This record gives sequence, structure tokens and C-alpha cells, in this order.
Amino acid sequence: MSEPHNEYFIEKETLPVEVVLVTGEELRGCLFVQPSWRRPSIEFDAPVLLNQPDSYFPLQLADGTTRLIAKGHVVLMRGNTAEADGEPMGEPAPVVVRCTNGLVVHGNLMIMRVTSNVRVLDYLNRSAEEFIVLHQGSRAVLVNRRHVVLVQDESNGAA
Repeated sequence: MSEPHNEYFIEKETLPVEVVLVTGEELRGCLFVQPSWRRPSIEFDAPVLLNQPDSYFPLQLADGTTRLIAKGHVVLMRGNTAEADGEPMGEPAPVVVRCTNGLVVHGNLMIMRVTSNVRVLDYLNRSAEEFIVLHQGSRAVLVNRRHVVLVQDESNGAA
């Protein structure tokens, strides 16, 4: 006898991440992301999910259980980046981000330069996305804009 067809099933891939909540709780698990031609990655797939208007997202924990996480209570999400093939997506601008829960995150914003004078301030003010992507070598951190207290531009305002 064959398995009954589940009309709600949508094919997904998993993306391992670490999530830090406003409570200080850290959860390790997997996001469910749309399948694509490339391997799932924190800098491409997670922002698509986190910047959608839905208030919650599912996170599958290591024991197989799934938690529904309120996006507004996520301070940051960490994960591995995709393997670098070709040019980086923008110029790195080193920053230090201080969050409401006391976390300090060092990393690079990748700023697309439309003109030669785009600064970190311009990038932060013009980006409509709720989660800001910081690159840290082979890892990336998505920081919830609502939980950013301050951003220190380590390029002395040149970025």
C-alpha cells in the first residue's frame, strides 16, 4: 500500500543555523528553505525567509522537534556562507554592531557601490530589510535591525 499524498507537503531543503533570542536562549537547528541549484546558505536563503512579512518561522531542532520562532524576538542568526565562486557581492565595510541584549558582533557589511560615496550610514538607512547580513570569513550573521543599539563604522566613515 502506498503512502497517502499530503496536499500540504512542499519540498524543502534544510539550512543549519544558530539563533539567539532576546531572552538569551540560543537554539541550534535547521531552517526550511526553497530548493535551488546551489547549496542552501545563510547569506542568500535565510534573509529571504526572515524578511518576509510572516511573524513566525519554523526551526527544526536536532531532536527532530520543530519550534515556531517569533522573528521579532530573534536578535541574530548565525550560519555558514556559500562557497565563494567569483566576485564578492559588494565591497566590505568593517563594522561592530552592539545589540540590545549586550551581544557585540564584528563583521563586514557588503556594500554595493552605486556611486563612490555610499557610506555605512547610507546603507543602513536605505536598506528596507529587517535583518542585516554581516560577513565573518566563512560564516555570516544576520542581525535583527530592531535589536541594534549602535553600529560602529571601523572604516572611519570612509565606507
